[in-house]
Amino acid sequence: MGATIKCHPLRKAILAEIHARPYIPVTTPRVILQQAFLCKPSTSAQADLEAFSAWCEKQKLPPPHPGARHHMIALGDTSLTWERHTEFITLTWDRAPAPSALKELWALSEAHILELMSENHALISAVHIDLIEGDGSAEIPPLTGFDANSLCLSTVKTGKALIVVDFRQDQFGATKFAVYNNGLDEKNCGILLRRLLEIETYRVMSLYGFERLKAVLPKIASIEKQLVHLTGQINNKTDLDITRKTLEEITDIAADLTNLSASSQYRFSATRAYYSLVNARLKRLNEDNIPSYSSIEEFLAKRLAPAMRSCENIETRIKNASEKLDRATRLLRTKVDIQMQLQSHQVLDSMNERALMQYRLQTTVEGLSIAAVSYYVVGLIAYLAKGLGFDGFISPAKLTAISVPIAIASVWYIIRRIRARHQ
Repeated sequence: MGATIKCHPLRKAILAEIHARPYIPVTTPRVILQQAFLCKPSTSAQADLEAFSAWCEKQKLPPPHPGARHHMIALGDTSLTWERHTEFITLTWDRAPAPSALKELWALSEAHILELMSENHALISAVHIDLIEGDGSAEIPPLTGFDANSLCLSTVKTGKALIVVDFRQDQFGATKFAVYNNGLDEKNCGILLRRLLEIETYRVMSLYGFERLKAVLPKIASIEKQLVHLTGQINNKTDLDITRKTLEEITDIAADLTNLSASSQYRFSATRAYYSLVNARLKRLNEDNIPSYSSIEEFLAKRLAPAMRSCENIETRIKNASEKLDRATRLLRTKVDIQMQLQSHQVLDSMNERALMQYRLQTTVEGLSIAAVSYYVVGLIAYLAKGLGFDGFISPAKLTAISVPIAIASVWYIIRRIRARHQ
């Protein structure tokens, strides 16, 4: 690529991602121990990489490249593979078989674990695989150390490998697999063993989510019970104060439900993702059933699928509760609006009655004012007639009497004009 072409800063990381976790060829026989350590959200991937790099330098081993998520080193006759996943770190130890090989791998792990992992990392999964050289026959070898009640047997690669597992823990707490190689090359052995390791690790991580989500059950049950009670209150005829109190209670429930959904949503998504990875690895395993025995896929379908359906049920209940809460809130708000409108109508009716009373009072006062003003006007006319001496033409008394209707009509007309002007 020419120097004039500018590459995107993430191009190198994107291209390297497809080779982040390659399949490593494995020779037969072999003993493999993989440990998965759960990371706390507060620990960053860069901090884990720096801790592993510091350990490699202390052991005088080649450290991983900056930003690496996968690195393999050799500790004498033991190979160690370090991998950083989204939520956990895996350490895969493998070596040639020996009478105490597994014990030595655990001892080696315990000797270095405090430097490899911080106290924020806890063991969540452990898988132990014995890769054994088969005799090439279709006969089932003697099975010792496995529980017959949960024993799973299947062949893969058209009978070139026999897988034995009971999903029980051995003396060190690791799930034990036995793989009999009846003709697989090193590359296909590496692919098969990696799929088995991923199936067990992702199975544990999916059930980890199931155990975490069990704590959500009593909370969502309590919210559902409160919703039923509050919905019943909505149907009852209550005054505005009680309705507003119910609305406040629904608001509190909505806050609890939102917090519950936010805190569990990531775990729901992760559990679904791990379960889908388990199913994908099982399909790629492509087992051939052995009569009278369960395959790994059949066994996990019976044990793992119900737990995953329970997680789906919890997620559905949270979603349904949220929808019911939204409907209840809308109904209650509508009820509050109707009650407020009713109160507004009552207030308007009361104001209309007061306005009518004021109008009537004003009309009465207006009538009295006309009479009073007319009385004073007629009195003034009487004083004027007596003072000017109208006796020869018309008597003051008659003039006063004649002025009464004229004064009343004039005062009434003037008051009407003034009120009309104000209106």
